[in-house]
Amino acid sequence: MSTRHGRPRHGRPVLTLMLAGLASACSFGEPAQASQADTRSSLADAQDSRWAESDPPPNTEYARSLSAAFRSASSAALPGVVYVSVERDAQMAVESPGPELFRRFFGTPSPQQPLPPQVGSGTGFAIDESGHIVTNHHVVAGATRVEVRTRDGHEYEAEVVGSDASTDIALLRVEDANLPPLAIGNSDELLVGDWVLALGNPLGLEFTVTSGIVSAMGRQLTGRALAVESFIQTDAAINPGNSGGPLIDLSGRVVGVNTAIFGGDRFVGYGFAVPITLALEVVEDLREYGYARRPRLGVRVSPVTAVDAEVYGLEEVRGAEIVAIDDDSPALGKLEIGDVVLALEGHDIEDSNALVTLLARMDPGDEVELLVMRDRRETSVRVKLGEFEPSESAALSRSEEADVEELLGFRVAPLTPELARRFGHDRSSGLVVSAVRRYGSAQGAGVRAGQVLLAINGERVESVRSFERAIDSIESGDVVSLRVVDPELGETIVNYRVRSP
Repeated sequence: MSTRHGRPRHGRPVLTLMLAGLASACSFGEPAQASQADTRSSLADAQDSRWAESDPPPNTEYARSLSAAFRSASSAALPGVVYVSVERDAQMAVESPGPELFRRFFGTPSPQQPLPPQVGSGTGFAIDESGHIVTNHHVVAGATRVEVRTRDGHEYEAEVVGSDASTDIALLRVEDANLPPLAIGNSDELLVGDWVLALGNPLGLEFTVTSGIVSAMGRQLTGRALAVESFIQTDAAINPGNSGGPLIDLSGRVVGVNTAIFGGDRFVGYGFAVPITLALEVVEDLREYGYARRPRLGVRVSPVTAVDAEVYGLEEVRGAEIVAIDDDSPALGKLEIGDVVLALEGHDIEDSNALVTLLARMDPGDEVELLVMRDRRETSVRVKLGEFEPSESAALSRSEEADVEELLGFRVAPLTPELARRFGHDRSSGLVVSAVRRYGSAQGAGVRAGQVLLAINGERVESVRSFERAIDSIESGDVVSLRVVDPELGETIVNYRVRSP
């Protein structure tokens, strides 16, 4: 009896538990939900326990704060950013310097096939409540029409107040746009590693914001003699269309003007911006004079090497070595070849680029103090800065270009090393024919893009200023004689009659 009674007594509880467990698992009512919640709670408790036993849970507060800073800076700056669209005269064609056979083979349009208008785009940003907008020189160079579009879709025609090729800065102005100006920061205070945001219209993606850090300061890219280059390097994505847009800090203040991409037409990892302190110096000149006034020391400099430092008795490898002095230099009798400039107005000079950049932020006529190493001793020298001719620091203004184009049928530009390579010249100074009006008398007589202009009606032409003097007395219907260097023919003469408008 005890055995028979014992089996049911031990068996029923086990069966009851199994049935209860099966009922809970199959139930579609509240008991099942409660069980799942209990399970999740248990897992969460286990997770908390695991964090407690090892490392603390990740703190996302810093990431949230950084995101909030990005949002705040972007929202503060974007309303003052504009999309810049430009149009260039369809009749002004930059011709290939190659032989006529190549031009025909590769399909250069014939005179019976008018060229469509050339269009381009970039970015700009408002700097005051008077409608002034900063952008890049290369965005608006040669433009016959410039329009800007705001973030809310309003469009305005813009006037090019002035443009400077040496710094790649241009100033536009629009009427009654009511654009909020961006706050201006201090690029001199930027440090490598600082967060920055690039705003603009890359690849047609309007009003885009990208983020990155300051990767380097004082970068020089082209090495052109008249270029003022001390770029902010950043890994914030900068692509075609970003040109002229603001580089801002996390307070929404402009610290640079996005300008260049290293290595090609597409994004390859690093972009470059003109420091805002330098850009504003140019902007003030463009606003007041229509061109950038470039102070001139009248010397040529190169970076100091380790060998130079040993020769000149320098304690460290830094400074700008004077390797040549111009015949008409304001520094004649004060500086000598072999001097190493260590400081300018109390600012240390790390290399030749730093000297050029600091000089660009001064005005012609300023008297500056230079600390130089001469004969292994430091000495102080004071020099009154001269001024570059406007032709050497800026091309003709848009209105002047239009007047010259209307009168002569072609445009000119300072011959840079880049243009010299492009057109096959062994010189890198003077004026080059940059574009020729189609169907015009100049084109018919043989004026071609790429020809270096030597003289007009017997008067030597070497700069924009001398060009302006040479054409000052020419009127519609006059005969013009040009002496040029043609990439294919060499030095030659082109004579034609200027047409009446």
